[in-house]
Amino acid sequence: MAGNKKPRKAYRPRAINRTIGIDVLERRTPMDKAQTTDLGIAYHVALDEMLKGRGTEEHWSTVVCALNISLVLAERGYGSELVETVKKALAGAVRVRDRARKCGRWGFDGDAMNDVRAVIALHDEQMRVVTKAVVLSALSEVHRRIDAGNAFREAA
Repeated sequence: MAGNKKPRKAYRPRAINRTIGIDVLERRTPMDKAQTTDLGIAYHVALDEMLKGRGTEEHWSTVVCALNISLVLAERGYGSELVETVKKALAGAVRVRDRARKCGRWGFDGDAMNDVRAVIALHDEQMRVVTKAVVLSALSEVHRRIDAGNAFREAA
């Protein structure tokens, strides 16, 4: 009779995350220096490659992602005086994309270059002062806008 019994899986209890409370509280604090540095490196490298004429669609997408996050944060009051500059930088990104589709080169024109540099500096400052929860909320809003067709899908 023992051969008829269905074998059971071994009991393996799930690990308990004992730092969950700290993780929740940590989202209320600004990102630490290492986190902002890591995040900023990607944007700055992508921008540098585009400024040196070695830009790719991936570099463009990385820069536009930073621009989109900066726009949402500026609209929410973190650098609201630069909302128009962010919008001009995004318009410059549209010109870059359109030009790249025609000639295959991913690079900013002079006006866009200046606006994008200003917005990346704003983005760095925003990342220095906002909490992780605010950044996550802004990123969610960027994705919502992309899904609604109000932002670049390529920069998701």
